[in-house]
Amino acid sequence: MSLGIRKPYFDGKFYNHDKDELHTYLTTAVEKELSTARTSNHVRAVILPHAGYCFSAQTAIKTLLRTVEGNYSKILIIAPSHSVPFRGIALSEYDTYRTPLGDIPVDMASVANIAGTGNDYIEYMSNAHKKEHSLEVQLPLLQHFFEDFELIPIINGFIDKDSARHIAITLKDWWREDILWVISSDFTHYGRAFNYLPFHKNIKENLRKLDLDAVQLIIDGDLNAFCKYLDKTGATICGCGAIQILMAVLELLKQDNKIGAELVHYSTSGDLTLDYSQCVSYAGIAFFDQEKE
Repeated sequence: MSLGIRKPYFDGKFYNHDKDELHTYLTTAVEKELSTARTSNHVRAVILPHAGYCFSAQTAIKTLLRTVEGNYSKILIIAPSHSVPFRGIALSEYDTYRTPLGDIPVDMASVANIAGTGNDYIEYMSNAHKKEHSLEVQLPLLQHFFEDFELIPIINGFIDKDSARHIAITLKDWWREDILWVISSDFTHYGRAFNYLPFHKNIKENLRKLDLDAVQLIIDGDLNAFCKYLDKTGATICGCGAIQILMAVLELLKQDNKIGAELVHYSTSGDLTLDYSQCVSYAGIAFFDQEKE
């Protein structure tokens, strides 16, 4: 059964709802970063932020520029739920995702195959997709960079390292050269509004260290250490579940795939507002075939 088109819900909030204005904004933003971009045709996955474009688009664009030489027929997105509580990952019965830039077809065969594996942590839950910004915000960016692709949209709920590893057993079959993985995650949410105040002085410097220590564990591919770091620091990385799934997939594939990773760009909302008392961090990370790079 198909629910038809998943219509945009956050256009005009996180990004421009007008097609021409959105296209102009993205074109200008990409051109601004081209001179310093390093491209590759061997990028297999990226971690991208999902805040409003005025805050996080630079980090996302700098990271996506690493991918422009790739030849991807599909894009698999794992994005965290911010409103619907559940455990595991939720698939969608929508066959199309619409943005102001047009419609993106869903690879319904892949979605059905993922659902049909009998994995206890995987289910159809379209309502988790309906009003979730963390996946939607990625779509216009991806449409701007890639013309024709099918979407494999996944929303994750609560994930720990055990469920991540269980889910990875299923999803590893979709780790292919023609499929770009997009992991949607902002990094630390600091301030009273987020109920997270681990330090009160030198906030910018301490925040950077907190984030980059987490980034290094992700780059190192150490899932156990990353989970321990989350427990120790309480770091408010909203896409940590999606990141754990990616890391668990890479664990399974490490014997046959030498995957490297690098931090492409790091920023915070405080860099723009100059207010670090309420601040969200953004990290763009690229994963690539080390032997081909």
